[in-house]
Amino acid sequence: MCTLGIDNVIIVSGNFGYEPFMGSLCVQGERIAEVRRGSVSPGECGEWIDGGGKILMPGLVNCHCHGDMTLARGLGDDLTLLEQNEAYRSHSWFQAFIDDDDKYYSRQLTYCESLLAGCTFVCENMYWGMGTRSIQAMRDIGIKGALVEDIRSDFTDPESFLSDEVLRGFSAGCREAGLVPVLGLPAEEDWDTGLLKKIFAKAENIDAMQTMHLAENDWRVEIILKKYGLRPIEYLARNGFLHDRFIGSHVVFADQNELGFLKEANVKIANTPLCEMKIADGIAPVPEMARQGLTVGIGTDGAMWNNSNDIFREMKGMSLLHTVSGGIRSLSKKGILDMATTGGAAVFGMESEIGMVKEGMKADVILVDANKPHLQPIVLGKNENVTSAIVYSATGGDVTDVFVNGKRLVKDGVLTGTDVSAIIARVRRVTEKIAMEI
Repeated sequence: MCTLGIDNVIIVSGNFGYEPFMGSLCVQGERIAEVRRGSVSPGECGEWIDGGGKILMPGLVNCHCHGDMTLARGLGDDLTLLEQNEAYRSHSWFQAFIDDDDKYYSRQLTYCESLLAGCTFVCENMYWGMGTRSIQAMRDIGIKGALVEDIRSDFTDPESFLSDEVLRGFSAGCREAGLVPVLGLPAEEDWDTGLLKKIFAKAENIDAMQTMHLAENDWRVEIILKKYGLRPIEYLARNGFLHDRFIGSHVVFADQNELGFLKEANVKIANTPLCEMKIADGIAPVPEMARQGLTVGIGTDGAMWNNSNDIFREMKGMSLLHTVSGGIRSLSKKGILDMATTGGAAVFGMESEIGMVKEGMKADVILVDANKPHLQPIVLGKNENVTSAIVYSATGGDVTDVFVNGKRLVKDGVLTGTDVSAIIARVRRVTEKIAMEI
């Protein structure tokens, strides 16, 4: 007898080629025990759920998010990143007005929003480290994820490194909590060859992945061109800094030659299409990345630069952006679904655990209400339109249920075990204070 059975659902997953079919899911404890092309009866499981023709798919993966900045949602509208850097330098991106509690609840609001929108794994690119509270913020909500701890104690001071002891403790704490530890490295404006050699040598001693905002915008590329006569990715490659545990965030400005360097080193990519449109960063060569076989995941970035944490919106944005810039069929629906699920998991080395509805993998799955007018009519078979509905019509608001490790964290659109209203009220007060100060 399985612990959980979900019956009468349309199953969509990469291990089935994203070819949808009516079936059922059996979960034993934290893992998927069986995926059936038939029904599971109430007598076969401890808890039985009638899916009612909903879509069952893997939980979505957000490969790049700044939960700290949810407390400033919408306050950076109509400004580029460079303009925001200039506007917010005096108070160090609101830090003068907030404390660790404010950051903690801002992150928790992000995780609530993400879970309710069908995201079961979030990479938190922390603006400010909070020690073990960073881990607690995720664990208390129940979402899975990766935590990016900046290798510097203060990102405004490139030479201020955290000690190896602190970073090893961070890595061990993440792993003990089931989270992926990642070290945050400086963006181009802080690059210096001697400094980067110190940083990468230090990072080698820590059991963690590494990430940096890489080739995100033209002005950062120009900084490295002027300083070293090379574009950022080639500069990293020539200095031996690229490797297979390195995640490049954004990677908007990368030519064919540079993509070759990334592929050779097996670098992973976290692209954020809506953010890159909103702050006018540019259009990343994602179709060419896909053609070269690079591992690409999708992220939302922070609420300052995107306003929402909805990977369904990112999937549609990814498709439309590259259709209008590169032509029809630049990216396939299945390719985009891959980026949001198993590809996103692969960015963090988690592809054997999450990202597919497959026997033996963790039961991180979601139900999407396909019975809504904007998702109907639904057709299965040779000319199925379920994948189209997911990529082009669905939003996070269509998610009804979310399961993480087989545990139902969202039930009928409500996040269980968390007082979301209290978190919203707490963050709203902080946002109102910030809006009066800036």
